[in-house]
Amino acid sequence: MILLALASDPTKIVPNWKIVDKTCNAYIRVDDGDAIYAEVQERGAEIDYELYDTPWGFREFGVQDPDGHDIAFGQPLTQAADEG
Repeated sequence: MILLALASDPTKIVPNWKIVDKTCNAYIRVDDGDAIYAEVQERGAEIDYELYDTPWGFREFGVQDPDGHDIAFGQPLTQAADEG
């Protein structure tokens, strides 16, 4: 679930990574990280960081929306291993 709100002063809305380095605005947990990664590449999304296995147990990647906000997608590695 993603909740959105209309900002009364859009100039005060900035991507999280501009405040704290390497911080995304949204993290979406997915069932098939490889498939989602292939789809966003195919659709031409700007890849912020490529698909990799994190030290904290997720297979994840990030994209950036047109306003510069980072959105990360992650699949638990135990789930990936169970399916592979």
